Amino acid sequence: MNKTALQITVVAMLATAAACSQRQDASEEAETMGPNVAPTAAPGVAFDYRYRFGLPDARITVAQEAHAAACEKLGIVRCRITGMTYEVDDRERVQASLSLSIDATLARAFGKQAISAVDEAGGRLRSVAITGEDQNPALQAAAARERDAEGAATSIDTSLNETSEKFDRSVLREQARQARGAALEAREEGAAARARLTSTPMSFAYEGGGAGRGFAGANPVMDAWYLFIDSLATMVAVALKALALVLPWLALLVIGILAFRSRPGRRLRSWWAGPADVPRYGDDPPLP
Repeated sequence: MNKTALQITVVAMLATAAACSQRQDASEEAETMGPNVAPTAAPGVAFDYRYRFGLPDARITVAQEAHAAACEKLGIVRCRITGMTYEVDDRERVQASLSLSIDATLARAFGKQAISAVDEAGGRLRSVAITGEDQNPALQAAAARERDAEGAATSIDTSLNETSEKFDRSVLREQARQARGAALEAREEGAAARARLTSTPMSFAYEGGGAGRGFAGANPVMDAWYLFIDSLATMVAVALKALALVLPWLALLVIGILAFRSRPGRRLRSWWAGPADVPRYGDDPPLP
């Protein structure tokens, strides 16, 4: 093989290795980052982002604080923390959550950065759910109600200016007040729908012991020990409940036996039985 052919072969092998590496990196990135979609491209749809992460227990606070700090860095106008939880159960397993309200134009990018922060903390994405609610019908209905109410109020004002009857003017004023109230209510509904479009709720759920391979971060020895403790506690609880159920009846039985064998009990039995040597009417007389 000459030198030129050798160079071509080496270049082809390097290109193949690079292509394989790129495909592997792309596959790993897809597994880590989740679906590469752009749901915010739908106009008039309000989205809700929910992420679930698995991390080692000791690293959950790191990821949670990183997400909270990233939100605070954006400023209160573009991102606000609306809730946070952190819980350690009896088996030292950690579960936490973080809820945000973020600018809709930043939501998708913020979610991808949040996944990267979890990956850096030694965790991984478990699931992501992006749901949307179309606000266009609500906006259109609110606008139509507002137009109708304002039109009714204008018509009532015209009638009010044309009449001089005191009773009629009182009725027309009440109708105008109701029409303007309906217009204000429709305006507020439209404002709420528009606010839903500009501010996106986002929630993160952190679960401990779920980032590794093999046993997925769990400790089977400790799980078996806790199972033994739970079984022992259940056995003791059942035994105590059974004792609590049977003990009063045993006590009542013992009291009855003692009362039966006591002196008043014997007297009561003797009185009940009556004298044994007194012949009753119709019986044969005793033999001499």
